[in-house]
Amino acid sequence: MAKKEIELVRRRLAGTLLTTLAVAGLVVAYVKFAPLYPRHPFLSGWILFGVMLFLTFFNLRKKVPFLRMGGVSTWLQLHVYAGILSGFLFLIHIGFSWPHGLLNQIIAGCFAIVFVTGVIGLWISRAFPKRLTDAGFETPFERIPHARNRLREEAEALVLAGVDGQTSPVIADFYTGKLGLFFTRPANFGAHLRSSRAPQAAHRSQFDEIGRYAKKAEGELLDKLRDLAERKHLLDYQYSLQFTLRVWLFTHIPLSYSLLILSVAHVIVVYSFSGSAP
Repeated sequence: MAKKEIELVRRRLAGTLLTTLAVAGLVVAYVKFAPLYPRHPFLSGWILFGVMLFLTFFNLRKKVPFLRMGGVSTWLQLHVYAGILSGFLFLIHIGFSWPHGLLNQIIAGCFAIVFVTGVIGLWISRAFPKRLTDAGFETPFERIPHARNRLREEAEALVLAGVDGQTSPVIADFYTGKLGLFFTRPANFGAHLRSSRAPQAAHRSQFDEIGRYAKKAEGELLDKLRDLAERKHLLDYQYSLQFTLRVWLFTHIPLSYSLLILSVAHVIVVYSFSGSAP
């Protein structure tokens, strides 16, 4: 293991330990002092709001990398641990029970979605880039439709040209029945997310089956089609992973800002109807 990887493991272990201790301290403090301090939600609410501001600042930090405020990787680690801590702070703030009132319920629902998408995002942001790298090459997401159309055009040109300029009925029927839609649009989204090789295996079996009845020249054409199909599977694999990463970002980040705005509204409402502050 490289020195940098060892250092990363140490930092993660230290961060996990400190976060665990902080969570344990929060739970103990809640159990011991909450009955003695009926208005503790004010304190936990302000602490939670401060943590949420810090979490939101991470996205702003990524947009201004030239600022000398620590590396993005360090901020990411702090974001992860603060996000976990915020979950327990939120449970303490609502007293481990679902809140009453429409606004409070909307905020609770929004927080739950942001927290869950954050946990999911932690996994996919660490797993998917490595899987894309292991695939051998990566096509930029914006270029994937163009690459897919080019593969389809190559496949159709092969089928139409056929053997000696004549379209082979066997291959034409095979392409129409088994490969036409496959080359036209993204396919096997869920299977690629699971890293399942079942779709590739199914196509290989179909190619082997049709190859038994093909003439020698048709067999050479099928081999070229097989290669194009393998490239299309790889392109669909990249599309599935990159699309999921983008959907996660476009879900988690906007909801985080929405949660912050709702929290400000919550503070205004609480202090408008709670009388004097504690």
